[in-house]
Amino acid sequence: MGVLGPRSPRTGRREPVVVEAFHRGLDVFRPLATAYAALLAWDRRDEMVRPWVAVVVLVVMAAWSLGLLAYHRRGRAVLAVEVVIAVAAILATPLADGMDAVQAGQFTLPTVWAAGSVAGAAVVAGARGGLFAAAIVAVADLVEIAGRPTQGTVHNIVIIVLLGGLIGLAVDLARSGLEREEQVLLERERLRERERIARVVHDGVLQSLAFIHRRGVELGGDAGELATLAADQERALRRFVSGAGAPAGSMDLHGVEGAEVDLRLAVTAHERPGVSVAVPGDPLLVDPQVSRELDAALTAVLDNVDRHAGEGARAWVLLEGDPSGVELTVRDDGVGADPLAVQAAASRGRMGVSSSIRGRVEDLGGSATWTTRPGAGCTVRIIVPRTRGNQP
Repeated sequence: MGVLGPRSPRTGRREPVVVEAFHRGLDVFRPLATAYAALLAWDRRDEMVRPWVAVVVLVVMAAWSLGLLAYHRRGRAVLAVEVVIAVAAILATPLADGMDAVQAGQFTLPTVWAAGSVAGAAVVAGARGGLFAAAIVAVADLVEIAGRPTQGTVHNIVIIVLLGGLIGLAVDLARSGLEREEQVLLERERLRERERIARVVHDGVLQSLAFIHRRGVELGGDAGELATLAADQERALRRFVSGAGAPAGSMDLHGVEGAEVDLRLAVTAHERPGVSVAVPGDPLLVDPQVSRELDAALTAVLDNVDRHAGEGARAWVLLEGDPSGVELTVRDDGVGADPLAVQAAASRGRMGVSSSIRGRVEDLGGSATWTTRPGAGCTVRIIVPRTRGNQP
């Protein structure tokens, strides 16, 4: 039986299937419990002090039980009335049977029907509602026997408390499961919409901006300024579509705060003339903090390519992932560098490699390595887990 259920006619909102099943079961339980209470009262009718009190109580219980078969709304007010009826029926037992019979261990007039009111409160209001209703019924049981509980009374109170608590816990777990499933479905739809928008923008506006940039560079002069502006707008639009520029803690486009994000979108936002990007065909979901830090690290790597790889150098970005983590590889065909010089960059005050890249990656619980030599370009390999590591 699935967690996600239809909109309940009893509550007016979407409820888990198990909650609707509880309601249907209680609809059957109430008339049967009323019939059982009437049978027990009939057996001891000759011993009652005021039989008419029992008749009134049973008529009210029967009317309520049958009425709920037709009235399907189940709000807190409805269940509160049911608990009041159960308490009144319990307190009416000494009037019907007499105090001597009650202290001798006689059944209350509603018998198990009172447990149904506790279960109903638990279904509507969860564990807290079930325990609260159980406490009210337990107090009524103690008042009914003038504060001198028998072993049977204590036994019944324990059962009612367990009933209200456990059914309420089951309902709370079912509702939290429903909320999680709805969040997953919403996130899935968000990713589909994001991919659709990205395709439309990529095939239209981004291609046009890329063309303007290329033609502007070719024409030179005043057109060069237009090319630079087009390139800047292209990068900004790619970042907007990917959500890479969203501030920390904010909700993404059509997204849910704190939900995982598709890392492919942040990485593809860096694609531009001179930078080629390859990503998996399926969404690569990671923690939002991982996406932000990797995006910043990739920006620093490509900035190093622009500054140090030489005139006309190209870069290739490859994104891969598996259930344990993601791997980001950036390769360029530039002039390369001496590996010892790269390692010593931090000591010379050039913090781009050690802080912007390696520092960010290590804070995520990952690693960053450089492979380079003069005249052979440079390859940067970054490996991080999908969720942020337990760093201080």
